[in-house]
Parts: sequence; structure tokens; C-alpha cells
Amino acid sequence: MLAKTFLEPFLEKEHVMYKGKFTASILLALGLTVPVLSWAGGTLLNLRNQAEDSPAALRQLQHQADSGNRTAGYYLGTLYDPGLKLGHIEKPDWVRATYWYQRSALAKRDPVTCYPNKAVAKTASGIGAWWRVEAEENMNGGDNDNGHC
Repeated sequence: MLAKTFLEPFLEKEHVMYKGKFTASILLALGLTVPVLSWAGGTLLNLRNQAEDSPAALRQLQHQADSGNRTAGYYLGTLYDPGLKLGHIEKPDWVRATYWYQRSALAKRDPVTCYPNKAVAKTASGIGAWWRVEAEENMNGGDNDNGHC
């Protein structure tokens, strides 16, 4: 109630255009933020993005994946995937991409296997089928999660 009384003068007609930004600013000022990505997941995604052009980042991501981090393995697979063309250091390689996708698919909460009603990607053909379903859903506007849970 106190917050509503305090905010009412600022939410008059002339301020409504930026109401969302204003509300977000208030929440930030009060420290009421919700992280969009987990720290670890965001860090690995950032590392994957750096690994597109940085040999040191690629080695770090490889080390994480070799240590059993399945999310890192999935991201490593995307760097080798010839269909995605993300990695610029290593040549695209279906065998390596499939290896990392398969290894990653064995995890319970993996991006490739998180849809129980869709193809479980434990083979190269399963991966292709799963991505085709995702692409078709994105093209039809019915799904915009881009293959993520």
C-alpha cells in the first residue's frame, strides 16, 4: 500500500509511456532483481561464445566438458556442429559434434533431452530429427524457445 501511494504521482499519464522502465528502475533501486540466467549457465554460454574465436576459451570449455560438465559438453558440440557454423578455430566435424551431443544427451536435464514428448537425441539421426522439429515449430511461430528448455 505504501509503495502504491509513493508511486502514484510518478505513474500519471505523461509517465505511462515508460512505465515498464520506471518500474524496473524502482525494483533495481530496491534490490528486488531476479537473475535471468544462473551464474554457472551464463558463464558457460559466455565461454562458448568466446570459444568461437579464442583457442584458450576452447581449451577451457573442453576441460569443463572432459570433467563431466554436460552443459559444457553440449556447448562444445555446438561449436563442432557443421549445421550451426559457430566455431571458427576447429573445422566443423559431425563425428565430434555427435560425440558431445550423445554424451550430453545422457544427462537428465540436458537441452537435447528435456522434451519428453519429442525425439530423444541419443543418435545423430535423433539429433537431426529433434532440431528439425524445433526449426519447424519456430518457423510456424508456435515455439520460440530455440531448442532450449
